Amino acid sequence: MKAGIVIPDSENVAFMLKKLSALWKNRAAVNNVQPEYPESEFDSAKQDFSESLLPFRQHDAWREASDEIKNTCLSYAWVMYNLKTICIECDIVTPACEDIIKYPPVNSPNRAGLQDVMSETLLDEALHTRMSVIACNYICDQRKLEPLNYTDFNLIKWKDNILADCGAEWQRRLTRFAIACASETLITDYLKVMAEDNGIQKICHDVTRIHAEDEWSHSSVFSYVAYDIVRDLSLSERRYLRDTMLKTAHFFADNELGAWDAIFKLTKMPCAGDIISETENSNEINIYLDSAELIISRIGL
Repeated sequence: MKAGIVIPDSENVAFMLKKLSALWKNRAAVNNVQPEYPESEFDSAKQDFSESLLPFRQHDAWREASDEIKNTCLSYAWVMYNLKTICIECDIVTPACEDIIKYPPVNSPNRAGLQDVMSETLLDEALHTRMSVIACNYICDQRKLEPLNYTDFNLIKWKDNILADCGAEWQRRLTRFAIACASETLITDYLKVMAEDNGIQKICHDVTRIHAEDEWSHSSVFSYVAYDIVRDLSLSERRYLRDTMLKTAHFFADNELGAWDAIFKLTKMPCAGDIISETENSNEINIYLDSAELIISRIGL
């Protein structure tokens, strides 16, 4: 544990869980009227995704491509982002929430509180999935895009592989929690860019802003749930939790070049092979490692 890091006791965790639950009732998107996105709000001149998030934005082939191809690639970037978000919500965060709801830490005096905040988070994630589905299809319809049938994301494949190697159910639950805990923290870094980019399509900006507001709270929820989980772990289990969270940062930062290869085929991007071969898989890793290490310190690992 780093000097100056104070791990709250169970009473303080209970207090914060109640506070987060009270905030959820007033703040969570799922408790508010959902916005409508009529065709009249669509602005064909606006980009659908923040170009600053593209891993190859400085590549000569990208810079030299026509505006039409680049704008279509940015529309597909929005589609890819939402497809990956749906996979993360359904395959990573939801199972971790269900684990805590069904199997709260045995020795925790905060079992009911943990189940409460996790059931609230589960509702949020269902709404985020629906928001991504609607926003993704909205852009596809407006832009008349050919469907991007891609779900082979490296983060999900790695998660499946590491779970397959687990020898016991407790290890699988700990793994699911570690990956979800890291993901809920790391996604706020990614969402922040589009949530603050007023230059992109209104629906794209609004959806990421609403999602970001919920995820900032989820990061705190998972942190406080982690306090009660970590407290009863052995040293080897703590090391496993920590290592898994750090590995999650690497795969979360993966540029998913397989998806980009599929997008470049659909858009007929010139020199696509050069862009793919010359783009690193994790060139933004330091951003995510910093956030992963911050939550690791926060929960006493």
